[in-house]
Amino acid sequence: MTRLRPFVAALVAAFLAPSAHAFYNDRFEVFADETMTWDSNVFRLSRDLDPNTVTGQGSRGDRFNVHSLGATMDLPYSLQRFQAGYTWFATRYHRFSQLDFNGHDAHANWLWAVTPELTGDAGYLDSTSLANFAVFGGTTKDLVTARQAYVNGTWAPTPSYQLFGGFTRNEREHSDAARRANDVESNAAEARFSYVNAAENRIGVSVRREKGHSPETIFQGLPFDNSYTQDSTGVVTRWTVSGHSRFDGRADYVHRKYEQLSQRDYKGPSFRVTHTWTPTGKLTFVTTAYREIAPLDDVQTAFVKTTGVTFKPRWDVTYKISVQGSFDYSRWDYQPVLPVALPGGGFQAGNYQHRYRTGGISIAWRPYTHVLFQAGLLRDVRTSTLFAADYVANVATLEARIGF
Repeated sequence: MTRLRPFVAALVAAFLAPSAHAFYNDRFEVFADETMTWDSNVFRLSRDLDPNTVTGQGSRGDRFNVHSLGATMDLPYSLQRFQAGYTWFATRYHRFSQLDFNGHDAHANWLWAVTPELTGDAGYLDSTSLANFAVFGGTTKDLVTARQAYVNGTWAPTPSYQLFGGFTRNEREHSDAARRANDVESNAAEARFSYVNAAENRIGVSVRREKGHSPETIFQGLPFDNSYTQDSTGVVTRWTVSGHSRFDGRADYVHRKYEQLSQRDYKGPSFRVTHTWTPTGKLTFVTTAYREIAPLDDVQTAFVKTTGVTFKPRWDVTYKISVQGSFDYSRWDYQPVLPVALPGGGFQAGNYQHRYRTGGISIAWRPYTHVLFQAGLLRDVRTSTLFAADYVANVATLEARIGF
């Protein structure tokens, strides 16, 4: 009952505050959020592993609460727009209390404009969260701090042509010393030239370069240089087929080259195509197909390709109630440079593959503009050619949020 009290308190507060309004004409909001989660397999353990041996507990599952406080700002001024937000949260587990941690999520964004033809975006993101057990394995609490700074600009010398340039800096740090080899710092620059027709459809040619490295130069007791350079050339497009159908896509030819252990080098295609279909004002269907190099939060000592498809339907039942779904099937192909430590002990050499099938549904109710209740169910299944890397997890969440 103790774990339910914050959620019940948030529920009562929401109903006692029907006239809650954000400050400064809805341009500034302070909010509180309480989320309760039941997870049947917190550490994403294989059914072949005994939880008593791995976790010291007789169960794989647990429930935990996330208590959040935050503020957001969205302030237009002339041609400019300034946006910012900060959320502090405390995550508390019932059984696996060694995972308790305090985290944050902060962002600042400046939508700048010199003229309507010369505009851009500059911003900064900073967050601390628990490392994904499906990615890194184990049962150790490992906090990941992620930072991103970016700036870009678009110039339209004529209504039909656009020039884009942008720069992005990413950093990721692990608190667990054993995972420092997965820390990464990267810089990326992109230039793009696009043609835009009268219907606002566009197609562009893009050139991008990314350089990254790990600040940690020792891996498993040996010197290790994880620096890489990635060049890509491709096509970026947005095409409206009709008033209810639109395609957004990007396709590149990618060449990634590592300074050490060249067997990880890659040359080949990469793409992401999204179709958005809105048959009615209340129904939206978003389908995405992709083939990409794995994101930064995955293991950086292996080369990983991801291929999959995601389907996200949404039904706005009323202006206060919406139902959303998320379904994903993906294949992750790993090309490790060293034998992989197995969860049950020992090592496995050679390439391996994970297959994910994830499906979830949630319902959101917003009785007032700044009051939200949400409930969701998720099923996450992974099969793998790596021993004891398969798992099944079922997750249920309840959330209450109130803003002022």
